[in-house]
Amino acid sequence: MSSYLRQKYQAGKYILQKEGLLPLVTEVIRLLRRCVFVHERYYLYEISLNKPMKFEPTPKIQNFVFEIVPTNQRLDELVAQGFDFGIHGIRAREKLDKGALMFCIFIGKKLASIHWAATTQEAMNVQIKIPYKVDFSNSEAYLGWVETNPQYRRLGLSMYVILEKLKLLKTMGKTTGKCIAEKCNLASQKLTIKAGGRLYGKGRYLKILWWKSWKEKPVVREAS
Repeated sequence: MSSYLRQKYQAGKYILQKEGLLPLVTEVIRLLRRCVFVHERYYLYEISLNKPMKFEPTPKIQNFVFEIVPTNQRLDELVAQGFDFGIHGIRAREKLDKGALMFCIFIGKKLASIHWAATTQEAMNVQIKIPYKVDFSNSEAYLGWVETNPQYRRLGLSMYVILEKLKLLKTMGKTTGKCIAEKCNLASQKLTIKAGGRLYGKGRYLKILWWKSWKEKPVVREAS
């Protein structure tokens, strides 16, 4: 069994054990549908890491633990200490093997928010299947996706992690962070703009069975 199929099997087993049959069936239907047809539109953003940060997030909750997880060894250490990554502990392993960076906030030892980033093409490819353009050879980094437990949203946790993520990438010599947000995801767009993101383009992803198409176009700005 390939590592991909093994990961899907373990994820499905976890969903069945923790959430029951209906969530598992829903996840399987979602995956099957995406295998057949996908049509998504995105906004493309970039954040300059050389400019001073215009914000200093102060989460509304103080008793949290922030962790940067760069390897599976560190993941295993945290799991051994009782930190609960849930299904993300299964899905993270291939990404970490390829060099992706995981950023987490825990409330107690329960995962409240998870973020990803990549500084190489290989690390980005394992996070996103869309051939989005990031020039890693020119000190650009991929800022990855964000997911916060609904129980802990609107507490400023994601903004805190984004700031720490940008700080780390800057110390690694990166000058620009790039990311995409689905056109329908207003929360992600607002978060990115608040963090200093500049809209520079739009993208469209179309997939029909094995055929895929990704097109980017710059945003036309009116002259001032």
